[in-house]
Amino acid sequence: METDFKIKYINIEKDKEMEVSLEKMVGILLNLEMDTNFHIEALKAQAIIIRTNLVKKPMVEGGDFIDIWEDESAEKIIEAVKDTEGLVILFNDKPIDARYHICCGGSTENSENVIDNQIVYLRRVLCDYCKDTTYWRREKDFSLDEMENALKVKFPSMDIGVESEIAGFIEDIERDERGRVLSIKVAGRKISGEELARLLGLNSTRYAIFPTGIKFVTRGKGHGLGFCQYGANKMAQQGYSYFDILKYYYTGVEIRKYLLPCIKKPLYGKTIIIDPGHGGDDKGFEGDSIGLIEKDVVLKLALKLKLLLEELGMKVHLTRNKDENILITDRIEEANKLKADFFVSIHMDYFNCSNQKGCEIFHFRKDYDSQRLGFCILKNLKDKGIPIRGVKEGNFYIFRGVSTSSLLIEIGYLSNPEEEAKFLEDSYMEDLAEGVVKGILEYYQ
Repeated sequence: METDFKIKYINIEKDKEMEVSLEKMVGILLNLEMDTNFHIEALKAQAIIIRTNLVKKPMVEGGDFIDIWEDESAEKIIEAVKDTEGLVILFNDKPIDARYHICCGGSTENSENVIDNQIVYLRRVLCDYCKDTTYWRREKDFSLDEMENALKVKFPSMDIGVESEIAGFIEDIERDERGRVLSIKVAGRKISGEELARLLGLNSTRYAIFPTGIKFVTRGKGHGLGFCQYGANKMAQQGYSYFDILKYYYTGVEIRKYLLPCIKKPLYGKTIIIDPGHGGDDKGFEGDSIGLIEKDVVLKLALKLKLLLEELGMKVHLTRNKDENILITDRIEEANKLKADFFVSIHMDYFNCSNQKGCEIFHFRKDYDSQRLGFCILKNLKDKGIPIRGVKEGNFYIFRGVSTSSLLIEIGYLSNPEEEAKFLEDSYMEDLAEGVVKGILEYYQ
């Protein structure tokens, strides 16, 4: 089994951390995530899904678990893990976000309908394989009081004069001037108000109709993205292999062995786009004291970052590697073609007649991965003695165009003479670069 690539496991109940080898953790989670009575090909597919997600984000939180590698009754789980060892689901040579759920109820879902983000490999597919399962149809009844309490709403109060039609059930209520029901349509049949009162034993024909409860009928279980576990089990029973099953539920992916990060190359398999702002005749801000130009300082830092990150195994693309003007639309287009893990734009700030200083990071709204990366970077910059100004939400044009997680880093103020002078010091630029790199490492670790 894999011994170098480790998963950080955080036991929330005991507030303890431990490291577990990748393949061992795949088995532990497979035992928890799928019914062990499922077909072996479905279990293999789920094992590959779990491994893919662990490679993409090697940290797990939970409570105590059973070490299935020492459990003789877990022979089927161990077989599924060993037979798929090292296999990962890839799109554009990167591990996918391998979403899965218990039962789709007839079709999986497009990603943008669930997580507000269009993902090429998470496309809707028809699936009647889960039709005969226990989750195909479920009913749950709620009283109006239960609905009000759960949803924190208040239904309107009802009285005898209120009409309450329910399409297909109770419709076309006709009353006289005193409010007595003359006729009513029930399930498509027109009946007099008097006959309905007699048949149902009502006290009079002056009545209102309103619900006392609501029944929800569900089909399927879960968010509906990606892999349908019960559907996969049925496909396996019909002779499909784990490879066929995964290719069915994830559109346009590859399933193959993936070279994992190691101690010397901990960022192997990760891709980042670094965007030095401005360039060419677009100089950006100019320092008040020394006259440093923003476009030059951010390019110098970007080149240092590229060197350091590539040494750690990361693929690094610069939107510019020399003094040239690249249109923002071209930067966005390049970023969207490359499908990197992160897009990081580097800029500097300026505030006239102010002594403000420090590094500030912005992320797009609800981009929690970038927010977390921003916190990791600022923490490590602070450790280097670099002043920081926090992580904030921003609504920059480039955020709205780039389809991957993105950050904008303002590395300091050219309007502050003391801070401007710092950017002439090689040691300060080295500290900036090392702080950002250590923040990226901490995020992935």
